[in-house]
Amino acid sequence: MDRRSLAVAVTEILLKNLPGGASEEAVAGIVADLIPLVEAASVEGREADGRRLAVVTVMGKNHSGIVHAFSEVLAEHRVDIVDINQTLVHGNFAMMMVVDLTGSGTDLQGLKAALKKRGEEAGVQVYCQYEDIMRAVNRI
Repeated sequence: MDRRSLAVAVTEILLKNLPGGASEEAVAGIVADLIPLVEAASVEGREADGRRLAVVTVMGKNHSGIVHAFSEVLAEHRVDIVDINQTLVHGNFAMMMVVDLTGSGTDLQGLKAALKKRGEEAGVQVYCQYEDIMRAVNRI
């Protein structure tokens, strides 16, 4: 996905989740402002050794086997867990993992599909996106 397409996609997500509407001029302005931000984040998001990192977030009611379920999917796709953090708050489970897709042989869309399927089976919500894109969106 080129930087303009990414900026348009992020803009569409923002507008979909904000009340009201926006003129074509406003959309064009948002896209123009996002392009340099996405470009800068993309450069920042790459590790010095060229690895491409993603963030996997899992949230839902706690039950045994959640960590295993998702680490198993990652192992099946040869995705390395670089960092992991999990917490429980009043029976609610939240986990965030930074993963390295470099040696995986699967693309992000394939990994997302596998994680989503496992999330449905486990009864939890799963989100997966490139780390640099997440960082850029969170700046907005």
